[in-house]
Order: sequence, then C-alpha cells, then structure tokens
Amino acid sequence: MLALEDPSIIVDLRINNGFKGSTFDAFWDEMAGFFNEKILAVDDRRHHDILYMPLAMSVQHLRDIIIKRLQNKFSTPLPNEIQIPCEEWIRLQFSPTNPIAASAIHYTGRFNVKFQIQTRLLRKEHPDSHYCACLFRYLREFAILFRDYVCLICADDKHKVPIGKGMATSTGVRNKKSMVLKEANLVACDHDFTKLSLTPSVIFICKVPLSIEESFYDGQVFVSYKDTIFQPSTAIRHTTEFFNAISAYYPQTIPPILCIYTDGGPNHRVTYGSVQISLICLFLCGDFDMLIALRTAPHQSWTNPAERIMSILNLALQGVALMRETMSEDMEVLFGKANTLEEIRNLATKSPQLASELQNSITLIQEFLKDRTENLRLHNEQFICYDPAQEFAITEFFNTILMIDQTLKISETTADILSKKNLFQNFIRTHCRICHYYFQIKKCNDISCTLCKPIRLPHDIFEKLGNFSDPMPSKENDDHYAAFNSVHNTETSERHRPSLVIALESAERVPKGLLVNTKVRTYIECFQCGKLRCIYSERALTSDERQEFELIENEMNYTCGSSLVSEDHILYNKLFVREKITCELPIELAYYSSMSRRQGLKQLCYWCGVDGGFADPPENLRWK
Repeated sequence: MLALEDPSIIVDLRINNGFKGSTFDAFWDEMAGFFNEKILAVDDRRHHDILYMPLAMSVQHLRDIIIKRLQNKFSTPLPNEIQIPCEEWIRLQFSPTNPIAASAIHYTGRFNVKFQIQTRLLRKEHPDSHYCACLFRYLREFAILFRDYVCLICADDKHKVPIGKGMATSTGVRNKKSMVLKEANLVACDHDFTKLSLTPSVIFICKVPLSIEESFYDGQVFVSYKDTIFQPSTAIRHTTEFFNAISAYYPQTIPPILCIYTDGGPNHRVTYGSVQISLICLFLCGDFDMLIALRTAPHQSWTNPAERIMSILNLALQGVALMRETMSEDMEVLFGKANTLEEIRNLATKSPQLASELQNSITLIQEFLKDRTENLRLHNEQFICYDPAQEFAITEFFNTILMIDQTLKISETTADILSKKNLFQNFIRTHCRICHYYFQIKKCNDISCTLCKPIRLPHDIFEKLGNFSDPMPSKENDDHYAAFNSVHNTETSERHRPSLVIALESAERVPKGLLVNTKVRTYIECFQCGKLRCIYSERALTSDERQEFELIENEMNYTCGSSLVSEDHILYNKLFVREKITCELPIELAYYSSMSRRQGLKQLCYWCGVDGGFADPPENLRWK
C-alpha cells in the first residue's frame, strides 16, 4: 500500500458481517439520506469536522426519525415490503467507537457514524490572537535574556466551588473513578444551587529555561481558596497575594525584575485604573527595577500556563462533596433572607455576627481542601497553599502608593477620578507605559526622583532593559512578526495591533458623541441607491451655512460613503456624514429617532429606503 500509494488494496472485512439480504434496504437508504442531509450542518474548521449537536439522542430516537421519514414518503402504516430493523442491528451498522476492541468485529461499518462524548475544545477567535501570542513570546524571551534577575509568574482563578447547606454538594468537577471502600457508595446532592462558594486562585512561579524551545511549565504552584462573599477576587487582593507568594519563594532576595502573565478578566485588565494602582503598589513594595504585566487576548485564556495547573487541581476536587457547618438559629434565619452576593454582604455589614459565623462555617472546608491540594505535585514540586490576604494586609499594601499621592483612596480607582490626581498622573507619565495588553513600570534612573529607590540591577544590565517591545512586522515577511532580538531596545508602538487597525479603518471622521439623533440637522439623498443619509452638526446651521449646504446638495452627486466637501471647505469641520457606509447598508436609526423633532419626514423602509408599500400594522401594535 505504501509503495503503490493506493489504500484501496486494503479491505475492511467487517463489511462481510451480518445479514446480506435486501429486507432492510429501504430503511438503510432512508438512513443514508438522513446522514447526508446532516453533513450540511458540519463545520469544516481546522481540517476537522465539527458538530455542535448529536445526530440523534439515541439509537431509538434515530430509528423513530427514519420511520417518520418513511411514513411521510410512503404512507401510514408502511407497506409490507418495507421492514424495520431492531435497535441493536441499527447500532451494529455504525463504525465502532474503539476499532481495536474485541467487540469491533461485530460492526459492519455501513455508515460512517459512531458514538462519541462531547469535548469542550472549541475556542472563540479574536483578531489579536496572533498579536498576543507574539507578545507572550516576547515576554518569555525577555525573561530568558535576563533570567538571572527575573521572576516570572502566571496567575488565574478557577471556577467557583459550591458549598451545600444541610446536604453535601458536588464541587462540579467532572468526575473520574475514585478510590472508595468496597461496600461504600460515593454520592452527592443532585442539585447545585448554593449561596456559598470558594474561589480557587493559582499563582504559578515559573522556572525560566535557558532557551525559548524549552518548556516554561515548571516551577512552584501556590493555591488559595477564597471565600467568594468576603474575600472577592480584586486587583489589589491579587497583587497583595503575588507579593506574599514571591516573598515566600525568594526568602533571601526578591529578583529586581517581575513579569506577570494573566488572563484578561476585570481584575487583570491593565487599562483599568484599579489594576494600574495595584501593580504600582506591587512595584513599590517589592522595590522592583522593572515590572511588566501582560494579559491574554479576549477568549484566549487557554494560552496562560496557569490554566494547565487547573487540570492537576481538579484531582483535589473531583469526587468531593462539600457542606458547611450550621450557624446559630437566628443567623440561619437572617441568612435565609438573602439570595445574592450583594444582599448577603449588605446583611453582613449590618450584622457582624452573621459575617463571623458565615466565615467560621466554611473554615473547616477551606482547611480540608488545603490538605488535599498540598498532596498535589508538579514535576515533583509539591503545591503550597496560602491563606487569602486579609483586609488589614491589603490596606497596608495599598498605603505604599500614598508616597506618590496622599489623596488616593482604595475605593476610588475609576479612570475619571484618577485623571484628576495630578501627582499620580505625573508618575504614570514618567515611570509607566500603558498599552492595550500590557502595563510596564520602570525606575526612571533620575537622581532627583524622590519616589524611586536606588537601582538594584548592575547598571550595564539596567541600560540593556529598554522598554518592553510591541510586535512589529518582519522585514522579510509582512505576514509574520519580527523576532524578539530584532525589536528589543528599539522604538515600537501598537500601530500594528489588528484590533486597532480595524478600529481605525472603520472609524468615522466625526467628533466623539456627535453621531446621535439630537445632532441630526438635515439629510442628503444618495443618487445611486436613493436612501437618505443624516447630516450631523454640533450646533444648528445658520442661515448662511444652510444656504451653503443647499448649494452643495444641488451641485454634487452624493453617494454613500463619500465626503460632503473637500478639506479646504468652510463646512468641512462643521457638517459631518458617515463615510464608512455603503449603499448596501440600511437607513440609519438616527433618521427614525429624529423624526419626532422634525415635521414632514417620510416613513421610509429601513432596508431599501422607499416610502410606500408598507403593510398596515395590527391594531394591537398601534397602542400600548
């Protein structure tokens, strides 16, 4: 077969299995037609066939489907010459699930169909996937370049672990076979609606290899189980725990460079003010010379090495059912009145006893999961469990940033508030670099700076640090990004980020906030498609401007997507029309919402722009 490159010389002898008569031919032909129709629902993606739902719920269901199709084609009841096979004989016409199992010899393989368990491996795409993969490669190569001075950590939160009340509730981890006593049954509550839960957090301190070809999946794993109600995952809590884990891993001296890789959740989104403040606190507490925090692209959290730790962590959670201890009767009644996290927190604020008893009721569960987790290993490195950061430690950690600006508050970290903090903004300008996917903090090396401590790195190494590089197209091939060594210590920018390029290409030449119905001043008709397009202006047109516009309207043949006037015209920066539209696009919604302010506007079809031939709406839709 290899020499002739002809696979047809190999014959699957299973085709000889079973009954060879024509009794069931009508049924088999109809089943083949059913499967051929279902092929249209298959997604050809990444050179694999992907189905989003099974062909049938069971063999019995498949048999019923084919019978109904035959009845629709012929009659009810079916003619005597059309015979229906039993369910077992239908199943044996499939391909075996395991072709090397002994039972496979009974299958005929008439239909290329098999039984399979659904796998959750589909991943949502994002324009910046390749860009962020390059950023992560740059981060790893940066860590390798300065491996003697770098700490690289990856972090992530696992899904919440439910805690039952009065009955043990499963952790929700898909179970495998577990070790139990011969006479025992391993059971859990048959529902999972709970008010209390724990959030496992993973901090993975990676061992930096000698080359990019080697694996980064090695190092020390730190795990904590946070109370979801009273220990929520926030940016400042995460960075406090980062510092504690780093201090425990490096008891003598913390490395002067810190690299962080996380997913793009709200607690790690580097464009958020709360995240930036938390990272600056970490930078100051650890006295780092440089800190780089990088996040994944949206829907690409699977690229985070910390995600791989979750499969090991599942071993401590699978087959486990959890139940909290009972509180005092009064507190149980009070707790029963709250359903959401916000309601529980509000009640706990008013009743400190409820907060205390709730926390005490799950303490044993946290200790139990810690004991199980500390028996896990990654490459012979035992997992370390740590206690979640307490409020007093978080407050003390946050107070380090007050040396930059005394007016900063832990509860006021929105972009609007921080934009008014002049001292903080000055630190951002002189010490930080903010990009869409990463945030960099670096000592300024200015002897007059009162915020930066002396540089810890050797000065020749510090000079080589430069700034973290943005991916740039390769000079040899524009379809690939340049290698790290060709862009490191050079001036780079985000201008090649795909989502930014798309946004700029689709951006309108209109001031922010102008494309609303209250700014619609008049309309212009496309001479090709006949649709009306809205004309926007910040202020109402003066009589001279209206006359000028009427002159433009009479002299030009406006088409969808074109500019109203040239750049040197007096109305160029006063009147605006959408320029990123085509004749195929429908009427703007602003046209209809502006009709209430303008008399005489016609009711136009949203899709084609005509003003006639509409169906009369039912009476029940005319009035509220």
